[in-house]
Amino acid sequence: MADDASALAQLSDSGPLGLTRGEQVLLAGLRLWAGLRLSGEAPQASVRQLMAEQVSDRAGAIFVAMMESLERQTRRPVEIRCGPCAGYAQDEQRLIVACGVSRVDMATARALLTPLVMQPEPVAIFARALNMVLSHEGLEMPARLFDAPFPPGPGIVPSVTLH
Repeated sequence: MADDASALAQLSDSGPLGLTRGEQVLLAGLRLWAGLRLSGEAPQASVRQLMAEQVSDRAGAIFVAMMESLERQTRRPVEIRCGPCAGYAQDEQRLIVACGVSRVDMATARALLTPLVMQPEPVAIFARALNMVLSHEGLEMPARLFDAPFPPGPGIVPSVTLH
């Protein structure tokens, strides 16, 4: 891809409505990864650079590790829509929501990932680590699927945004 950073710009302009900045960055990374794979290029360096520019090098490294873990054990091809598409595919939603939920409920994160991978635990662990890094950088991920408000349970970080 000629301009890897354009993936984020396209997403911000025409991506799904209602996504947080952290979710937008993840979606841009997913779409860039898929686009590079489809064009026969190795996505690791470009995606890591995009994530590093938008968040941090740690976020880039963890995102790449999560995607490599996912690719090693996929049940089927992961559905990713084109970058400028206004909607987003169910698999994209599963990955993004699993990343957000992983901080408060790993069982739900694993359940979301189960249709995609044979062993969801490693991908869920990387998703949680990515969530923590994004949060540290001011891009907290919402823990979607939960009715708000609900009282945080034991081990739930109070700063998590619940939608």
